[in-house]
Amino acid sequence: MRRNTVCMTVVVALAIPILGYAAWKGDAGESERRVKEAEVPPAALQALKKLAAGAKITEFTEEIEHGHTYYEASWTGEHGKVDGLVTAAGDAVEIEEQISEQAVPRAVIDKARQMAGKDVSLYCEKKTVFLYEVKFRKGDHRHEIVFSPDGREHEHDEETGKEEGDE
Repeated sequence: MRRNTVCMTVVVALAIPILGYAAWKGDAGESERRVKEAEVPPAALQALKKLAAGAKITEFTEEIEHGHTYYEASWTGEHGKVDGLVTAAGDAVEIEEQISEQAVPRAVIDKARQMAGKDVSLYCEKKTVFLYEVKFRKGDHRHEIVFSPDGREHEHDEETGKEEGDE
């Protein structure tokens, strides 16, 4: 009987993280699929073409993350592949550009080598993320909130009292 209890405990201990991860991924509702240019909303298509700056777009993708739909385009840049991501309304979310290891700050490469090992090939990208900071006063509180283009809040600082220059 004790042996069955131990086996059942091990099975449950292994199953909980797996089921939890599956539920978490399912709740996230994340998906990605290739789409044709004609399936990209006009505002998103215009924004992606502007990001590509005349480069030939080779692929379009529709992505659903955090309950929001995004559109991504891929093209070839100066150092290799570039991906631009925008909202359906055409707001830029991020740009990922393949870059050489030499173009990455030394502190980043040193930390990556420490984590990956010296003999591992590194694939490097520069990621430009678009965030918007909004500041306002409400009563005697000052707020600074950072949002992504889809309206998700990333940071919120709140202070009480007056700052030099406040009336």
